Amino acid sequence: MHKSIKISLLLTFLIVILLFTPQARASVKAALFIPQILPAIPIKPLEYISGTPTREEVTFDSSKGLSEADIYMPSGNGTHPGVVFFMGIVPPDREEERILALAEGLARTGMVVLIPWLDTQTENRLVVDDIEVLVDAFVYLQGHERVDSKRVGMGGICTGASMAVVAAQSERINEEVAFINSFAGYYNAFDLVKATSSATRFEGEDSKDWVPDKLTKNMVNTHLMEGAENYDQEILQNILETGTWNQIQHESLSKGGKSVLTLVSSPTLEEADKAVNELNSRTVAFLSAVSPSTNISMLKADVLLMHDLHDRLVPAEESRRFAKDVREIGGEIYYTEFSLFQNAVQVHTDETEKTSTLNFIKQAFKLYKHMYKIMSLSG
Repeated sequence: MHKSIKISLLLTFLIVILLFTPQARASVKAALFIPQILPAIPIKPLEYISGTPTREEVTFDSSKGLSEADIYMPSGNGTHPGVVFFMGIVPPDREEERILALAEGLARTGMVVLIPWLDTQTENRLVVDDIEVLVDAFVYLQGHERVDSKRVGMGGICTGASMAVVAAQSERINEEVAFINSFAGYYNAFDLVKATSSATRFEGEDSKDWVPDKLTKNMVNTHLMEGAENYDQEILQNILETGTWNQIQHESLSKGGKSVLTLVSSPTLEEADKAVNELNSRTVAFLSAVSPSTNISMLKADVLLMHDLHDRLVPAEESRRFAKDVREIGGEIYYTEFSLFQNAVQVHTDETEKTSTLNFIKQAFKLYKHMYKIMSLSG
């Protein structure tokens, strides 16, 4: 046999072997997934080599009775890795184009995707009881006949990511969660209150101006008001409606009520920091309960973080602090920070700035590397 033919056969054999390695499969899945979720890329090669996923509306037993979800499954039979993906307080439109693209794209790569839809999502509020429902959703997905129970993770976007992380810390499932992917979530709710109230993003001693989205500001103010003592709420509500207050109203507030008034009145970062430390015990308990930072040592899963530097709902410094703490406790962490890319890969914020072609390619490559990591962990 001619030497060149032997070499060609050897190379072909090596390529075939490579394609059957887990690393190669993860690489191919990640590469094909990127165009599937980016509207700027019109060709969707994943659709040519994969069957159409099935989508079903399901209910599962939870601490609130029966809870609703959509489940997306790869075509065909057999078991697959799975992920519970929580959208948080974004308007829960099951037919939103980017939500469908994300879920169907993951299903086409061979992953079962469960998206819970909770009643409280329409109220622009975080509800502590929803954390247990997310735990129940994980248990449901883990027991599904199409799911490999050893390869189930959790993920989410914005507040949904943070609530999913807290759920993954539960003693009921924390040893079972294979990975957690947080996209633009907050890490410490107290820090989110400070950043939102003062319109300031901060990291260590450094700080800079930040313009929070109205959705975040309204959510923070709602929880601050709800956490205030009953006798403070009427006074605070009147102040918010009129935009002014007098000395008598101010002196009538409790210490915690005065802290809320400071926080809803555009304080400096220093003033916000002091006010947060003087909130009443009810508000402190709530903010602690919904913060991934509270029980970070209980998180056993591999952690993947994604954040856009220009995010207006949650400052990227939240994910940076998250990554820092996971490293300090010896956990596995993979953090990807994007720039001017959130319109393409997020579902909760409109992006007004346009990114250059070169930067788009750079950000797409970052997304590819991040998705390769996810595919490797789930596969």
